[in-house]
Amino acid sequence: MVDRWRALGFGFFVHVLRFGVIVGALALAPLLGVSGWYVGLFANLVCVLLAVVLVTVRGLWRVSGLFLLSRGRTAALFLVPFILEVLLWVVPGGLVERPPGFGLWAVTLLLVGVNEELISRVVVLERMRRSFGPAGAVVLTGALFGLQHLSLFATTGRGVDDVLLNVLVSACYGIGLAAFQFRFRWVLPLILIHAAADFTTILSANPLSDPVVAITCVVFLATAALMLRPLIIGRPPSATASPPQRRSDAERAGAQLSPKRTTGGWRRR
Repeated sequence: MVDRWRALGFGFFVHVLRFGVIVGALALAPLLGVSGWYVGLFANLVCVLLAVVLVTVRGLWRVSGLFLLSRGRTAALFLVPFILEVLLWVVPGGLVERPPGFGLWAVTLLLVGVNEELISRVVVLERMRRSFGPAGAVVLTGALFGLQHLSLFATTGRGVDDVLLNVLVSACYGIGLAAFQFRFRWVLPLILIHAAADFTTILSANPLSDPVVAITCVVFLATAALMLRPLIIGRPPSATASPPQRRSDAERAGAQLSPKRTTGGWRRR
């Protein structure tokens, strides 16, 4: 029980740390001569550096799956619902180019995908994996990912209802992605899909209605349940990641130690 509380405390601490880094970067940027759109880009770059440090200190690069091009057919099939959600925001109206243009949006949101996936689906999830079963680790990781979006109260002018709905949708999305990472340990496609999802949501000419977004949340949760079912009932799944390697000295040391989308309704960021 104590270990589980430590795992929760670690996950909470990491997300708070990321929020503190964002706030610090936003304050530091003007002092370095960074202004306008590039302030947000700078903050996300600093968050990527934080993610790299955390993954390195905890010795998680090998189990992250960042450098793998494939985990097999089953893993690829489970990515389909997330890819379809990306495309739903594009069809039929396409995308609208908003300042500062597609290029800078793409770079910034790719940095978001990198830092959020490495922090949530690698650093936090791997710690939860050690203390909880598949369902518990995935749900808690997703919930913490959703709750981190409460930071929108401090970083945007969005209303209470908007932010709370954003937290709920982000949690459902986070549970789906965490289930995939728990089973397959392949974060590379999650980074790309996450970045693409933010990109199409923000720049969509025809945003999805709230009922449709609610349906996508149900699909994410159902997909998560399907991915975890073989692990929960004890049958060997048809395709899973390799068992975790022996923890490095850095990870063992780390274990000893006690961190958008657009406005409107259900859309997450």
